[in-house]
Amino acid sequence: MMFSTLSHFDVSEEDMAINLTNLFGDRPQVNMQTIPATNVYIHVNNDEADRILVDPAYKLERLKEAHEKLYAMHEAYKEVDRQMAGQRITLPVPYGRDLYETWYDIEKSIAKFDRLFNKVEKFNARKLSADRETHERRERRMTDRSRERTNDNFAFFFGNLTEEE
Repeated sequence: MMFSTLSHFDVSEEDMAINLTNLFGDRPQVNMQTIPATNVYIHVNNDEADRILVDPAYKLERLKEAHEKLYAMHEAYKEVDRQMAGQRITLPVPYGRDLYETWYDIEKSIAKFDRLFNKVEKFNARKLSADRETHERRERRMTDRSRERTNDNFAFFFGNLTEEE
């Protein structure tokens, strides 16, 4: 701790709180030892460290080798996790009736919109098919029914008066 008020053990690369109450000043605390997630560190002797500092090609070669080993290690962990997935016991998550009903309503509305979307997509795909006159007939029928629904289907309210008054 030459000029800093924090020891070099208390400074970490993760976003976590730095423990300022160091009970043992001569050794690091175990809970503050972090593993950086973005960097790959290579432990080398002094001669090799000097070569890494002065030779960029050697540095890139060693970094590439370290990244390949790290990738192989991660792939091994993934494979072990995939193989062990069948042996895990998963317990059902308890949730209330209101949450179940909400999710059920959401799933129903998604299914409804999926049906409508598929219907529209099927209709639009017919436009590009070889049967043009059938599509034009269906489109004409669809626009006529839409016009009936929007123009001819209004309810008029005249207060308490009848239509004759």
